[in-house]
Amino acid sequence: MTMTATSTVPPTLSVSALGAAADDRRAELESGRRIPPDLYEQALRAGLFRQLVAPDLGGDGAPPGAWFRTGMELARHEASLAWVVTQGAAELGWIAAGGDPSWAADVLADPLGCSASSVAGLGELVVDGARSRFHGRWAFNTGCQGATWIGGLALVAGTGGSSGRPEVRWGWVPAARARIVEDWDSSGMRGTGSHTTVIDEQEIATAWTFDPKAPTTNDRGAHRCLVGNGNWPIAAAVAAVQLGNARRALDEARAVIGAKAPPPDFVRLADNAAVQRALVEAEGFVQAGTATMEQELDAMWAEASVRHELTAATRVRLHRAALTADLLAVRAVEAACSMTGTASTVRGHVLGRCRRDAEALHAHVSVNGMAAEHNAKVDLGAVERSILV
Repeated sequence: MTMTATSTVPPTLSVSALGAAADDRRAELESGRRIPPDLYEQALRAGLFRQLVAPDLGGDGAPPGAWFRTGMELARHEASLAWVVTQGAAELGWIAAGGDPSWAADVLADPLGCSASSVAGLGELVVDGARSRFHGRWAFNTGCQGATWIGGLALVAGTGGSSGRPEVRWGWVPAARARIVEDWDSSGMRGTGSHTTVIDEQEIATAWTFDPKAPTTNDRGAHRCLVGNGNWPIAAAVAAVQLGNARRALDEARAVIGAKAPPPDFVRLADNAAVQRALVEAEGFVQAGTATMEQELDAMWAEASVRHELTAATRVRLHRAALTADLLAVRAVEAACSMTGTASTVRGHVLGRCRRDAEALHAHVSVNGMAAEHNAKVDLGAVERSILV
């Protein structure tokens, strides 16, 4: 089935304008702990959540590098919006590539259709042919208040035991069949609405589930690499948001050091040699992280366009690039705050917000220390595959 819903909905705001609109309303994002519904809908209608959807299900066919740059541009204005959009796009990409074709078509038939799922928890799935019993509780479910489908990772009952590792599958339900526990109250990334979600035990179609570890058998061309080829969409989303957030911090730092001349010397910070060196280094961090990610995304997509899956070496390089970009972006934000003195300590200052967002996202499971260990294990041949790499 070919879906054209996104092409019939005219975009309302450019990416930059949408990001700027979110930035103008950052107090609302912070107090509401979510993306305002009208801005969320603007992003949906502009097709930003379908950037990783295969063309035969309504995607525009652009390579992932375009999705990555969209995330950076949104984060240059507002990191929470960028994270909701980039991760939300990855989720629809998963459903389009790995989900049952009829179910995926139904999800994407709605021009405002979108998903929120999480691995921060483990539900239970009892499979009985075409029907299953499903329930669970998951934290950190980004964008759940605007999603039309909500889900999470679940253990398949009756698998594993003494014979081997248990099977896990992703499961979803329509949003009306899930509960949101509004407990997201973080210091950074406050606008992501990453609340806990609960799915009470219920019967679902088994078609609403799939194995995230195994490559999809669906004929989705290069987009098949979104499923069963590691967690690169989420790690790359972290990198995009972190680099865009770092760009915002450095732009703000430039404005501060160009105007600030603190006592007792009353010399502009921009004329201070230590500040100059720190700025060059920080700009280099962002430049290097961006270039490496773009290079590895392009190389990955070239391989996927031929093989429809990714080799272990490609997965390792792309994931390692995301790990590095995250680290470099955090260092750039820290440098921006350091070189501007006390500016970032002022309540509500852009630099303070950039620092909080960088620190919060840096803890994400796709780029944390455990993820780096998984990368090394795959790289060294200790394991063939990892769900994180």
